[in-house]
Amino acid sequence: MPVKHIVLFKFKADTGDDKISAVKDGLLALRPSLPGILDMSFGATFMHDRAQGFTHALVVDLKDKEALTEYAGNADHQAVIANHIKPNLEAPPLAMDYEF
Repeated sequence: MPVKHIVLFKFKADTGDDKISAVKDGLLALRPSLPGILDMSFGATFMHDRAQGFTHALVVDLKDKEALTEYAGNADHQAVIANHIKPNLEAPPLAMDYEF
Protein backbone atom coordinates (compact mmCIF):
# COMPACT_ATOMS: atom_id res chain seq x y z
CA MET A 1 0.00 0.00 0.00
CA PRO A 2 1.43 3.46 -0.89
CA VAL A 3 2.66 5.77 1.87
CA LYS A 4 2.50 9.55 2.08
CA HIS A 5 5.37 11.15 4.02
CA ILE A 6 4.78 14.76 5.08
CA VAL A 7 7.34 16.97 6.82
CA LEU A 8 6.75 20.54 7.99
CA PHE A 9 9.75 22.81 8.56
CA LYS A 10 10.23 25.98 10.63
CA PHE A 11 13.28 27.61 9.12
CA LYS A 12 15.04 30.41 11.00
CA ALA A 13 13.97 33.90 9.92
CA ASP A 14 17.48 34.66 8.64
CA THR A 15 17.67 31.55 6.44
CA GLY A 16 18.34 32.89 2.95
CA ASP A 17 16.78 31.75 -0.29
CA ASP A 18 20.08 30.12 -1.27
CA LYS A 19 19.93 27.84 1.78
CA ILE A 20 16.27 26.98 1.18
CA SER A 21 17.13 26.18 -2.45
CA ALA A 22 19.92 23.87 -1.27
CA VAL A 23 17.40 22.00 0.90
CA LYS A 24 14.91 21.72 -1.95
CA ASP A 25 17.51 20.69 -4.52
CA GLY A 26 19.08 18.16 -2.15
CA LEU A 27 15.77 16.54 -1.32
CA LEU A 28 14.43 16.45 -4.88
CA ALA A 29 17.74 15.00 -6.13
CA LEU A 30 16.99 11.86 -4.12
CA ARG A 31 14.12 10.81 -6.38
CA PRO A 32 16.13 9.27 -9.26
CA SER A 33 18.28 7.16 -6.92
CA LEU A 34 15.39 5.75 -4.86
CA PRO A 35 12.93 3.83 -7.04
CA GLY A 36 10.40 3.62 -4.18
CA ILE A 37 9.67 7.35 -4.50
CA LEU A 38 6.58 7.81 -6.66
CA ASP A 39 6.27 11.59 -6.37
CA MET A 40 7.89 14.37 -4.39
CA SER A 41 7.32 18.09 -3.83
CA PHE A 42 8.74 20.84 -1.61
CA GLY A 43 7.46 24.37 -1.21
CA ALA A 44 6.79 27.39 0.97
CA THR A 45 3.46 28.13 2.57
CA PHE A 46 1.44 31.11 1.39
CA MET A 47 -1.04 30.89 4.29
CA HIS A 48 1.22 32.12 7.09
CA ASP A 49 -1.62 32.96 9.47
CA ARG A 50 -2.59 29.30 9.84
CA ALA A 51 0.83 27.64 9.45
CA GLN A 52 1.75 28.01 13.15
CA GLY A 53 5.25 29.16 12.26
CA PHE A 54 5.97 26.38 9.78
CA THR A 55 7.41 27.89 6.62
CA HIS A 56 7.92 24.98 4.20
CA ALA A 57 6.65 21.46 3.56
CA LEU A 58 7.92 18.30 1.94
CA VAL A 59 5.45 15.73 0.61
CA VAL A 60 6.72 12.38 -0.64
CA ASP A 61 4.60 9.57 -2.06
CA LEU A 62 6.33 6.22 -1.68
CA LYS A 63 5.56 2.76 -2.99
CA ASP A 64 5.14 1.18 0.47
CA LYS A 65 6.45 1.14 4.06
CA GLU A 66 9.67 -0.58 2.95
CA ALA A 67 10.34 2.29 0.53
CA LEU A 68 9.83 4.77 3.40
CA THR A 69 12.37 2.88 5.51
CA GLU A 70 14.85 2.88 2.61
CA TYR A 71 14.28 6.61 2.01
CA ALA A 72 14.68 7.49 5.70
CA GLY A 73 17.96 5.60 6.05
CA ASN A 74 19.47 6.65 2.73
CA ALA A 75 22.94 8.16 3.20
CA ASP A 76 22.27 11.02 0.76
CA HIS A 77 19.01 11.84 2.56
CA GLN A 78 20.82 11.85 5.91
CA ALA A 79 23.48 14.17 4.44
CA VAL A 80 20.82 16.67 3.30
CA ILE A 81 19.33 16.61 6.81
CA ALA A 82 22.69 17.08 8.53
CA ASN A 83 24.20 19.64 6.16
CA HIS A 84 21.26 21.70 4.93
CA ILE A 85 18.16 21.17 7.06
CA LYS A 86 19.19 20.91 10.74
CA PRO A 87 21.56 23.92 10.74
CA ASN A 88 18.75 26.17 9.48
CA LEU A 89 15.82 25.05 11.61
CA GLU A 90 14.24 27.16 14.32
CA ALA A 91 12.50 24.09 15.78
CA PRO A 92 12.38 20.35 15.09
CA PRO A 93 10.36 19.43 12.00
CA LEU A 94 6.93 17.84 12.28
CA ALA A 95 6.66 14.60 10.33
CA MET A 96 3.73 12.32 9.62
CA ASP A 97 3.30 9.19 7.53
CA TYR A 98 0.15 7.37 6.47
CA GLU A 99 -0.93 4.73 4.02
CA PHE A 100 -3.34 5.66 1.25
